[in-house]
Amino acid sequence: MASLPDSHRALTLSSVETGPEVKRLGPPSLLPGSTVVQILSSPVLSYAAKVYTGALQYPLCLPMTIGGSAIARVVAVGSDATRLSPGQLVLVDSMIRGRDDPTQAILLGVHGGLSEGAARLMQGDWRDGSCAELARLPLENVHVLDEETLTKTQGHSVHHLAYLLRLLVPMGGLVELDVQTGDRVVIAPATGQFGGAAVEAALALGADVVICGRRRHALDHMKHSLAPVYPQARIDVVVLSGTVDTDVATLHALGPMDKFLDFSPAAAAGSTHITSILMALRKGGRACLMGGITGSVAIPYQVVMFNDLHIGGKFMYERDAVHKVISLVQGGRLRIDLPHPKVFALHEWESAFKSAEESPGWRQMVVFDPSRE
Repeated sequence: MASLPDSHRALTLSSVETGPEVKRLGPPSLLPGSTVVQILSSPVLSYAAKVYTGALQYPLCLPMTIGGSAIARVVAVGSDATRLSPGQLVLVDSMIRGRDDPTQAILLGVHGGLSEGAARLMQGDWRDGSCAELARLPLENVHVLDEETLTKTQGHSVHHLAYLLRLLVPMGGLVELDVQTGDRVVIAPATGQFGGAAVEAALALGADVVICGRRRHALDHMKHSLAPVYPQARIDVVVLSGTVDTDVATLHALGPMDKFLDFSPAAAAGSTHITSILMALRKGGRACLMGGITGSVAIPYQVVMFNDLHIGGKFMYERDAVHKVISLVQGGRLRIDLPHPKVFALHEWESAFKSAEESPGWRQMVVFDPSRE
């Protein structure tokens, strides 16, 4: 087992009123069933400022180190590790589940869950997140990456690889929908961070996609960027008008739609697009809701009933989605040739939060590099 350094720097939160600060802490202790990793790249959420100022009122256990999923390198492993070993490049999955009850879950460094059982996870061994030089994770949340393929053959930096983490959430929805080669998948809105990543993941799975939104320029840019990468796929653009009859007619003109993945933000609570797309699905079609709407939405009851539609939701993803993303990227089927992310040091957290909030679109990434001074 590799020895740990005497201390490390971490972006800690003691109070939402005072905000985060960089502190030097002792190294995370290595527990059975855990691994300690060196964080190389930690993505910044577009809503990070709202989380860590208390505006979103997420359940947090203070004091804590903030930050969720990351790209990292293994430093030390517990005595029960069977695959992980020091030096490996890994993906850190922030979805921490109870080992005795997987229905109890938290988001590492972001959200303490909604139950007493989930809260115990953040109050205990998994309190601290990835905005630090070192972090402790459950063994099952650390996934080995093929460094030779990803960094040398494909030429990705560790900050480019942070985009894998953006793909996990939409892959969770696509797996829930059981998207297969040849399916026609409607994705709306398609130009945000998760909607755009969903388009890429669906194409990599062999599906045809219908990308919907209100900004034609952004939709056309996405289609023109992705069509040469996935030449076998059909990519249709639908500019939503906000009028149900008009949008249903536009969708019907493109042919049968099999599945619908929704990433509506909270601001879209009054939008008509969910109704329109449900009405355009073929008989037996499926829909999965993964957005941020907090209130109720209108559902065309008779259409759902007579067309045998299946409507469900998905929070985050299961581990099979993590494995699928890694496999598709390492195999070259899912391309992550995006612009270089904006990189910040831990002490630049205010600028990083602001940049992330101002960069909520497709393929826009802001990350922390804890090694930066």
